[in-house]
Amino acid sequence: MAKSTLRLDTRRALNDGTYPVQIVVGHGTNIYLSTGIYVTADDWDSTTKRVTGKGAKKTNDVLVTLLTMVGNRILELMENGQWRKLTRAQIKEMLTRLDLEKPTVGVPSLYDLIQKTLEGRATNTKYIAKTAIIRLNKFCGDCSKLYCEQITPVWIDDFYTSMADLSINTRAAYVKVVRRAINYALDHDVTTNNPFRHYRVKTEETRMRVLPLAKMRQLIELDTRYHYTEYRDLFLLSFYLIGINMADLAGLTHDSVVDGRIEYRRAKTGKLYSIKIEPEAAAILERYKGKKHLLSMFDRCTNVKAYGGTLDNALARIGVPELGKDGQPVKHKNGQLKMTPIDKKLSWYWARYSWATYAAELDIPKDTISEALGHSHGAKVTGIYIKYNRDKVDAANRKVIDYVLRKGENLNV
Repeated sequence: MAKSTLRLDTRRALNDGTYPVQIVVGHGTNIYLSTGIYVTADDWDSTTKRVTGKGAKKTNDVLVTLLTMVGNRILELMENGQWRKLTRAQIKEMLTRLDLEKPTVGVPSLYDLIQKTLEGRATNTKYIAKTAIIRLNKFCGDCSKLYCEQITPVWIDDFYTSMADLSINTRAAYVKVVRRAINYALDHDVTTNNPFRHYRVKTEETRMRVLPLAKMRQLIELDTRYHYTEYRDLFLLSFYLIGINMADLAGLTHDSVVDGRIEYRRAKTGKLYSIKIEPEAAAILERYKGKKHLLSMFDRCTNVKAYGGTLDNALARIGVPELGKDGQPVKHKNGQLKMTPIDKKLSWYWARYSWATYAAELDIPKDTISEALGHSHGAKVTGIYIKYNRDKVDAANRKVIDYVLRKGENLNV
């Protein structure tokens, strides 16, 4: 067993002429632990390792108690097999902080683990993690000082409850950031503690926001002005391209167009997409033809997320211009037209949900809808099967667009 004893550190004198009494632990080269007790050189007996002089008995009792506690801790670490596995810094921490079951020195914190899980992840995932960290810090003070061993099912419940001002799915997303970090720690032997083993993260089904068919037709036919035309056209382009994500649309270049199709890998999943460019989509692409990017707005836009927020705000306001008693459009003080919104909650993702809903209304097979939205999973398939699915998706998209634009009588796929 490693020996522990006391010494007076005469190398470091305080201004009052006293020196710190330390516990010395033999571990190759010695480890020195502070006792918080300071005495003069004349009041220290280097032979007996005891304090002499006035009040010596009380001070020595404290030192013996501390020495006994350290000795017991060393014995505990040896018996549970930790002693030989710990670094010097970790042993010093374990002998100093007797409340710890495992060291934290050199061990990644929850914050560190979250950062590890974000390597190679999509921008949206990183954004969710960033906002989750803000809520974690609000809950526990500083998640860079929180470790796996401190996270229990009760802690998870308390964290979830602390976010009562957020939606169920947002709270669930933040809890899942913690779970992903714990899973990383388990996979890399950082911890054996798994508080999520029997824990179920509460979620609710995401409500699909669908623009009723009549309102979709109204949006298409609107006589829009100023920047509202651009935002409306971009929303329709997403619809014509089967609900393409804003980040993916922003990343398209002219090289993304191959044989009349837009081909790209979705940033969120890495899945390869190939969407036929229908005439309605081609007209919008031509109208906003970019130089570096496929679309001009992304040539000038440096912050796609901010642009998306502005677009969503505009979509929530876009509608039929209000007319005054004179029959002329009414304007705000800033010169913008007053409008009656088509739907105050309209946003970018409604294009994707609306496409899926219209497809279902047309009795397009569920498998074809799933394939179109990129939800299909499974083993690798042959090129013939891929082409078959692609043809089915192309036909489905054409049918949905015709349905909205009132084109054709026979809409069977």
